[in-house]
Amino acid sequence: MTNFAGERSHRAAHGPTLQERQKQKSRESILQAAKEIFAEKSYATAAIEDVIARANVSRATFYKYFDSKFALGRELHAGFSPRLAAVFDQLLSFDNPTEQDLVDWIGRLVELYREEKDQIVTSAHMLAIEPAFHPIMIDIIRDIEQRWALRIPAFRVSGSNAPDAMRARIESRLLLRQLNDFCYEVAIFDWKIDVTEGSRIMAGYFRDFIERYRPNAG
Repeated sequence: MTNFAGERSHRAAHGPTLQERQKQKSRESILQAAKEIFAEKSYATAAIEDVIARANVSRATFYKYFDSKFALGRELHAGFSPRLAAVFDQLLSFDNPTEQDLVDWIGRLVELYREEKDQIVTSAHMLAIEPAFHPIMIDIIRDIEQRWALRIPAFRVSGSNAPDAMRARIESRLLLRQLNDFCYEVAIFDWKIDVTEGSRIMAGYFRDFIERYRPNAG
């Protein structure tokens, strides 16, 4: 009788098997190839065959791990998301961030967009041509708003049943879209502006929103 518990214990003690390491290596090679191809050709025009050729794997091997180009894009985005979330979570240090707090934070977000330019562009292309990616992005935005609501009252209002919740919810969503557009223009399109001044203007929009829905405001 096979001792499955003993086999699991052996694997845990001695690490992954050679076969498991080879599978992981193949999967990582495919993802790295996809990242390179999407950066060179764009997600929209790249083909699975391009990725297979760059990764030097067979079609059968590719389809063991990914069933489509979109599956590759989702996986690459999932690998990037924790870095983006970490920058957004920096706002959780504040109940009432000052303008300078916001300017510094927006500057760090712009830098992340610059560092991850290829992935940001890939995600934008996916959003434009992959309908299934839209609800994924909406869930990410909702998660950001809910996490900010833990510390910043204005975002708490947007997720509540208060009389002005709907207006706050719309403003919150538009604010996040505006922030993304600003970072995209600066980091991806190399908008020739004073980034600090631009960040200060964006910070002003955040402060207006925060003040408008501050408890006992008005």
